[in-house]
Amino acid sequence: MNTCLDYNTETHLVQKKMDIDLPLCSRPSASGKITQRSCAFYGARWMLAPLEDAIHIVHGPVGCASYGGTVRGRSFPVFSTALEGKDIVFGGAKRLIKTIKEARAIMPHARYCFVYATCSTGIIGDDIDGICRDMEKKLGLSIIFVNCPGFIGYSQATGHRIAYESLLNRLIGKGRRRAIGDYDVNIIGDYNINGESEVLKALLGEMGVRVRCVFTGQADYEGITNAHRVRLNLLICQNSGRFLAEALQKRYGTPYLEVTFLGPTQTMDSLRKIGHFFGLEKEAERAIARGYRAIRPGLDRFLPRLKGKRAALFFGAARMASLIKALDDIGMEVVFTGSQFADLPTYRSALQAVSQGTYIIDDASEHELEHLLNDLRPDVFMGGIKEQYLSHKFGIGFCCFPQIRRAGPYVGFHGFLNFARYVNNALYAPVWRLARQG
Repeated sequence: MNTCLDYNTETHLVQKKMDIDLPLCSRPSASGKITQRSCAFYGARWMLAPLEDAIHIVHGPVGCASYGGTVRGRSFPVFSTALEGKDIVFGGAKRLIKTIKEARAIMPHARYCFVYATCSTGIIGDDIDGICRDMEKKLGLSIIFVNCPGFIGYSQATGHRIAYESLLNRLIGKGRRRAIGDYDVNIIGDYNINGESEVLKALLGEMGVRVRCVFTGQADYEGITNAHRVRLNLLICQNSGRFLAEALQKRYGTPYLEVTFLGPTQTMDSLRKIGHFFGLEKEAERAIARGYRAIRPGLDRFLPRLKGKRAALFFGAARMASLIKALDDIGMEVVFTGSQFADLPTYRSALQAVSQGTYIIDDASEHELEHLLNDLRPDVFMGGIKEQYLSHKFGIGFCCFPQIRRAGPYVGFHGFLNFARYVNNALYAPVWRLARQG
């Protein structure tokens, strides 16, 4: 029996069998367990930080603003009320009012403003919402309270939903009427870490489909406030974006399709689904033929070197099943997969995508990942930046996913070639020969 099964993981570690149950998830981490799931504030920043035509104010100690200033590998401008000890005792309302006024003076052309609650201000009970509404009237600027103290949920996923609720309740539907084309769509759940939004816009544009707003990789005030007017929403990251897609369907009647553009098989399937919805089947087939023909020579170089290799995955919840299927296009086997804060539908999709015998783990500690890597010995490990050094310790090639900054965009046809090249370079780096000899 593998020693990873001897470790007391309760039931958040499962192995795919005929009578398998899904791993326990969406629950608080065990006491004393060091994980990477918190905090809700950072989850909200992950969603909202790229909205650069807005003012972003963090109501709390300056450390919170520093923590939330770097998102998706980029630094974004943020203001802070910089609360100190006396403000925690006597309240930080005056500092918040002053900061809102100063931020507005510095950014007079901003279209709207977010004010984030943090743990400190969530505990002391400042009336942040009331202050925001009062200042909104005085400044003539939409000021949106994002109630996301770090402790409010079990993981960053709570902050994702709070951010989407803020957009839905305060901005979407507020735009002036404008002409909408017959083939206009929004994309929900793309984060444009490596310019993916532009790739998807170009790919859909080949079919005649126009992207009006990308939540939240490429979104501005006009796109967000008019997001309810499009013909279709395309849901990519189901874990974080499902709430918004379903809410827009319920409130405005906008249908949505679940799509993904990781790997040629899923890209083709998604383009055909979109083409069928709009009656653009011929245009979709032309785009598919052009895209696959362009990458075929590159794939002939990399795929034979990768076929049969073993991969392990552990990251947020973004596109877990989609990545598994993209690795299947490469010809690689997934030996274990997991997430810091995936939900049951995400794990259900992953379970369907993996082969018999594959392990699935939720909210793994570093110690548990060590067991899995030591016992299963994958050829390459794909995770967040925090898993990089753990992978290196075992002499295993590492791919930082989804933030594959060195490889370029990884969606669409050319993105799949970038992805295969990146995996190949991680797996065959000469340094591993030296590391394994030692």
